[in-house]
Amino acid sequence: MDTNQREFFRVRFNKPIEGELRISEKDPFQIEIHDVSVKGLRFVSDIDFPLHKKLICNFSILDSSFEVKGSIVRKTKERKSINYGVMLNIEPATFTELFRQLNYYQIRKRKGTLEEV
Repeated sequence: MDTNQREFFRVRFNKPIEGELRISEKDPFQIEIHDVSVKGLRFVSDIDFPLHKKLICNFSILDSSFEVKGSIVRKTKERKSINYGVMLNIEPATFTELFRQLNYYQIRKRKGTLEEV
């Protein structure tokens, strides 16, 4: 039996959102974020990042921009890309705002009032 151990809901985007990922002081990489929760996110890239690598990720949900720290905890190779799971380590104020925006996004998605660009 497969059990879901997530504490918080995860929002899956109808269309992946664009994000930017930085590892140390290197130039940022463009990524596609497929889902987000307040504790983690999943992104896809064609770049092979190492597991347990610490990173900073920037993205926007609705009208709010976020910069969050995390580390890669999972990666799965597909044909032309790699799926990554990231565990986030965010400040309380950012946590609260991200939770609020994810909740608002989910409500709008259910009501069919969400316009994704």
